[in-house]
Amino acid sequence: MRLKAIVLVLLFCSLGLNFWLLQDRLLGAFLGVGSTGVSDRGAGGPASGSMTDVSRSALSSLENSTLDRLTQRVASRQQSELSPADLQLLFDSGDFVSAIQGWRILANNNAAAALRIKSQWLTSAEGWLEQQDTELTSLLVEAWLRAFPYDQAFRELQAELLVAQGQRLAAIEQYYALLSESGFGQQGRYANLIAVLVDEEIKSLEEQLAWQPMVRFLEKLLWHEPLHPPYILMLAKANIELENFNEAEILLRNIEYNEFYAERVKQLFEIIALKNLRSIAVPLVKKQSHYLVAGEINDRFAVNLLIDTGASISVLSENYFSRIKNNVNTRFVRMGSINTAGGLVKAPIYQFSAFAIEQYRLVDVQFVVMELDDRSGSDGLLGMNFLQAYDFQIDQQNTLLLLKPR
Repeated sequence: MRLKAIVLVLLFCSLGLNFWLLQDRLLGAFLGVGSTGVSDRGAGGPASGSMTDVSRSALSSLENSTLDRLTQRVASRQQSELSPADLQLLFDSGDFVSAIQGWRILANNNAAAALRIKSQWLTSAEGWLEQQDTELTSLLVEAWLRAFPYDQAFRELQAELLVAQGQRLAAIEQYYALLSESGFGQQGRYANLIAVLVDEEIKSLEEQLAWQPMVRFLEKLLWHEPLHPPYILMLAKANIELENFNEAEILLRNIEYNEFYAERVKQLFEIIALKNLRSIAVPLVKKQSHYLVAGEINDRFAVNLLIDTGASISVLSENYFSRIKNNVNTRFVRMGSINTAGGLVKAPIYQFSAFAIEQYRLVDVQFVVMELDDRSGSDGLLGMNFLQAYDFQIDQQNTLLLLKPR
């Protein structure tokens, strides 16, 4: 028994010595020196501390050998033996699949260490994106999401990658998916990220006058938020530019009673009405050197006005206003200073909901109310605050007012 013990001791000593010699030789190759600590280079060799071609080759061989060993351990399902340093080495080599497989086991055994290394990998990927290395980032994201399809952090990284690749809509779709799955605390952040990307895409498409792509883009957004007024307004505008007036009107009807957007909706309806107009010739009545045109106030009250291209604002006589004021929807605006033949006078200005000459109709039109000579047979003056909205011409030979859209 004593002899067997002696033999075993000698055997272990021999193995230890061999292992030490092998380690010493590899270390010497790495440092570029011999086992005695003296540099192996000749007098004309590289300076002390530099790596020779032989040592570089030895180091590369050592790293490759280590990577091969780690990969084999992953493939043979021996990941439980992998340390965080091993996983980082696999990650740095670009073998993301093996690194992630090893990470899965690490997460089961040491969750804190796994979270730290995952954070390091995400930081590395953010750095790649800053350097515009989308290819490397894409490889990591695809490998990770194949293993963990619902990982929030990497899905956010995927959205950032899509933005870097110029795929804003795909990134927006990703953020919408994350928003729908997240808690209240995260939803605001995702909503802000979506809003920024939407604004950027709309601005880009507007600058390019790319109205059809704009329609497709906004229609996809409305799948997520069917009655979101800003999307509806912009989609209506794009349809107006494409002369799809019926589609634009249908869209605007959805939000025409939304108080916050009512003014913008009204403006778009006015644009649609204007673009739908056809050129018309309105008969005039000649009064000495002036022309009288028939119009309508608030879609109800007939009015005859003398055309006065020198007047910046239209005028109603006090007599006419007194006849309709109790039955008409109007609003006092302010007192105005009006130049007349007799000098400067003060007169009230009222706003009416609409004024029209046939189908040429403006909303919120202002009229000065003042005393006029009724002998002309008119109820007031038609000034430039209506006429300047259109291309107009007075055909004196045929006594016509010619109106057409600008």
